Amino acid sequence: MVNGYCDDRFIKARNIFEKSLEDGFELGGAICLEVKGEKVLDLWGGYKDQDRNETWEENTIVNVFSTTKGIAAICLLQLIEKGLIDIEKSVSNYWPEFSQSGKEDIPVKYLFCHKSGLCGVREPLETGAFSDWDLICNQLAKQEPLWEPGSAHGYHAITYGHLVGELLKRVDGRTIGTYFKEEIAEPLDLDFWIGLPDSEFDRVSDIYPSKPSPLQFLFPLLAKLPRFLLPGPTKFLVDFGDTSKPVGAAFNNPPIASNNGMEANTKKWRNAEIPAANGHGTARSIAKLYGVLANGGSLDGFHILSPDTIEMARTTQSDGKDLVLGGMHTRFGLGFMLGTKNVSMGPNSEAFGHGGAGGSLGFADPDNNISLGFVMNQMHPGITAWKTATDVAESVYKTLSIVK
Repeated sequence: MVNGYCDDRFIKARNIFEKSLEDGFELGGAICLEVKGEKVLDLWGGYKDQDRNETWEENTIVNVFSTTKGIAAICLLQLIEKGLIDIEKSVSNYWPEFSQSGKEDIPVKYLFCHKSGLCGVREPLETGAFSDWDLICNQLAKQEPLWEPGSAHGYHAITYGHLVGELLKRVDGRTIGTYFKEEIAEPLDLDFWIGLPDSEFDRVSDIYPSKPSPLQFLFPLLAKLPRFLLPGPTKFLVDFGDTSKPVGAAFNNPPIASNNGMEANTKKWRNAEIPAANGHGTARSIAKLYGVLANGGSLDGFHILSPDTIEMARTTQSDGKDLVLGGMHTRFGLGFMLGTKNVSMGPNSEAFGHGGAGGSLGFADPDNNISLGFVMNQMHPGITAWKTATDVAESVYKTLSIVK
């Protein structure tokens, strides 16, 4: 069921990945892990479809949702390193229209670490609207934040990509998908895309949603109850469907559930540039890119980021209860997710990267020169999503006698 390469030292890690497929926890997927720039695991297996007719191949690609955010951050960090963007300056210095509705003083760094208060669009949007770049950016530029910027952080599930992407476009002139392709993906020979061309569609796996919560069918009834009667997790699930609340605005305006469950399986979604959520690629490419960052920021003379920029990017900017994710503890650097008990970036708490809804993951650990990429097509709910990737990572660290 599993194909690819495995260093003999990491057979236990391979077995964990294989068991996740055999047990049916994963339908299909791939995992790649590098140590000191060398691949020690490069595995794929399972199926592209729920009928189990099409096997997952070496070149199968899949939507990785928010794992894309870390890739997008690298693009912006290059402009910061070149002195073209100052994270302490206001966004409106680069994007004048952004100064509307009291946002003239929001610094660039707030866009990276989810402190801008623009986690969602206030105006109701139709399904599929996130592919309309100008519409979303214009709405974000003119609206008031959902909370006082800088006072707290809340996960900008989709709008993160439009905010940092428009900033890059204003400074560089290219879309973030084009910038990534020309400046990073092509020089490094990465099979990863932000905005997938039709020519790549024949090797894409669909994404399959996790099973709905039993409480979902009770939402209409629960929503009518006084909030003080609802336990914390239930409040979060009820608010998910209320676009006036931060979580509803972030995840459900517009809704991404269509086409038998997943907007992400539509041509419109795949073609669009949604830098927070619609990157498509392989585990191998994610691990390779993060592997460069885990080993000083350059590969074979090709420079991505300097060690100083990498350190700045993985320095904590937000840490605490997340206003969007129901008060869950989250921690962010400059565009990167940092490890907590809820979302692991591997055994080293100082590693950085980003996880995607349902289970995809990419991270770099410069302290131990380790990187990981994991992609899959069967989504999982909550913090169980990253079980396969984190179990494999923990096995590798244990084999290497790395304890954090």
